[in-house]
Amino acid sequence: MNFRDVKESFVALILCTLGDLITGIVMGASSGEFNIIPALILLIPPSIGLRGNICASLGSRLGSYLHTGRMTPKLRANTLLLRNISSSTFLLIFFSIVNGALAAGIAYLMGLDLNLQEMSIDLILISSIAAFFSALFMIPATVLLAIGSYRWGWNPDNLTAPLITLFGDIITLPFVFASADIVLSFGIMLKIAGLILIIVSMPLLYFASRSEIGYRILVESSPVLAFCTILEFGAGTILGGELEKFLVIAGLLTVVPAFLEDGGAMGGILAARFSSMLHLGLLEPRIKPQKDVVLNFGAMHAVSFPIFLLVGVFGYTVNMTLSLPTVSLGEMIFVTLVAGQLLMLLIDAMSYYFSILSFKKGLDPDNIGIPLITSFMDILGTACYIISLRILGVI
Repeated sequence: MNFRDVKESFVALILCTLGDLITGIVMGASSGEFNIIPALILLIPPSIGLRGNICASLGSRLGSYLHTGRMTPKLRANTLLLRNISSSTFLLIFFSIVNGALAAGIAYLMGLDLNLQEMSIDLILISSIAAFFSALFMIPATVLLAIGSYRWGWNPDNLTAPLITLFGDIITLPFVFASADIVLSFGIMLKIAGLILIIVSMPLLYFASRSEIGYRILVESSPVLAFCTILEFGAGTILGGELEKFLVIAGLLTVVPAFLEDGGAMGGILAARFSSMLHLGLLEPRIKPQKDVVLNFGAMHAVSFPIFLLVGVFGYTVNMTLSLPTVSLGEMIFVTLVAGQLLMLLIDAMSYYFSILSFKKGLDPDNIGIPLITSFMDILGTACYIISLRILGVI
């Protein structure tokens, strides 16, 4: 990773941090929604993670196509691009339905809501409606970002993962909360009709995505996304287990989206770069990382320190502005820095080994690495954040 790569990554991550704090504001200011639908907190990490996993993978694939000459940097419809778009849309809607059903089941087991049937319908509708509106914005944005950055001489691998993650974070939570308000205003018959309509539309999306490239994306991505869904609910369950404490100190929630997504974005940058290096033959898939890989690790650690420091500073500023109960500035910075550096050690290992192992197995690292990394980051990042808070004695 040269100086230009560091500069591009740092700029993208700064923008990502600022945007994620908007998400944090929404999460902190909307914490009252969790009193109405406690199970909703379980849906937050999987919803955010799913958008990032699918759209960052789409952007990574487009970056690889551009680097290897399989696609020209022009905004015109072609079979390769259309199959990628239809496959990504299908995966987003389908796994949103799965997320809603799983959130209801986990919430019931945790005792957050005892009406399983009604809660299942509500959460499936909330998740899928939010996914539909997210797709209308995120899929086109991913295509524009990948092609536009390449045309302007930037490396899509440095920009797509963090910026599309940023865009997804900004719009996901507002859509989730807006969808919740819409669904709660429905009568039971209207909810059932909406659920049937969503389920019936799935075969149409599935057949639209069928082709050689679309089939490979679905086959390789689906097991990974299913596994990632489980991991994302691990993060939601950790937050749900501490829900009462977070509601008392609501300001601690404002940094969660920025912290998790910055970690995922940094992992996405490394994974996208390793994937392109593998496709171009610049990286040998060896167990022991070569010098260029270690330099990439070091550069990302250097970038991560000011990023996680800013997460703490901006989070505290937001809390003061909104008069949310919070910890001191020093404590907030301590928590984000300690948790961030713990997380970076895990990012190094996963970004490299997920990429080379998938490549050695004949799979496309663009379909495997980023979804696994971002999903592991959510549960491990949440755990690192809770550990840091416990070290400080806050919770």
